[in-house]
Amino acid sequence: MKLKSILFAGLMAASLVAVGPAQASEGHGVELKHAKVDTTDREQLRRGLTVFTEVCMGCHSAKYVTYKNLMDYPELALSREEVDELRGDKPLTAGLITDLSPEDAEVSYGKVPPDLSVMANARRGGADYIYSILTGFEHDPEGKIPDGNYNLYFPGNRIAMPDPLSWLDHDEADTEMLEQQAQDVAAFLAFIADPHQNERRALGFWVVGFLIVLTIVLYLLKKAVWADVKH
Repeated sequence: MKLKSILFAGLMAASLVAVGPAQASEGHGVELKHAKVDTTDREQLRRGLTVFTEVCMGCHSAKYVTYKNLMDYPELALSREEVDELRGDKPLTAGLITDLSPEDAEVSYGKVPPDLSVMANARRGGADYIYSILTGFEHDPEGKIPDGNYNLYFPGNRIAMPDPLSWLDHDEADTEMLEQQAQDVAAFLAFIADPHQNERRALGFWVVGFLIVLTIVLYLLKKAVWADVKH
């Protein structure tokens, strides 16, 4: 029994190393939509970066991610030319900062939009939460909240952020495209919130394998040492 307990504890510890803390799939009493995201999919992450820089960065920043990081992270691996086109005259070591000033944001939205660097880890549900928010804009059934500010998944249903993807009034033909954009940017934000997660998961598998092999070796060693002892 002790051997099984040790092995189980080792596997649990290794799984935490591999995948990190668990996140809830439901928030604010409403079940979130499931986002099809893959933080190892370079194409999806690059598409998400495009949505972030062309849409989200109109108001939001990701100050903990620099333009240089976009070249350094193997999951993105942008070329210097691609990064130079994105950053313009900003320094290579500058973060992804919006051009919207806090003062203008206060006037337009009543508050400064939050930085999105770690938003996927800061909200229960992670990528599912982001995807749900982006595709959760609806017309207020009671007519009390202005169009573009009613969101099914936001606490109190009133959100200061206007519908960024024009989800509320899109044509049915655009549904698939907008859902893809929402999933792509959710994947990008999930990645930058923990850019070393893929390395940790890969290491976790090696740790689990090592613990299994070590347990077998120690068990066989124990049997060999105690083979001549009568119980």
